[in-house]
Amino acid sequence: MAVFILFIVFGFPILSVLIGILGTIFLKNVWVPTLIVLLASMIFMFTYIDGNESFLIWVIVYTLFTFFAGWITKRLK
Repeated sequence: MAVFILFIVFGFPILSVLIGILGTIFLKNVWVPTLIVLLASMIFMFTYIDGNESFLIWVIVYTLFTFFAGWITKRLK
């Protein structure tokens, strides 16, 4: 259980930022990686976590991380 919580707190945000950066570089768009992370997080929430609404906060955080990482990448490029 502790490993799962560490993955939610550290692993998913790092993965979200990487998807935001790489998605913006390859797709030249900020919204597509953001939408992918949002949909993947929602699917994960309803399938693996059994629709626990408290995970919705993390879904929003991951989506914002992806958007801001993509936005910063687009601005620096």
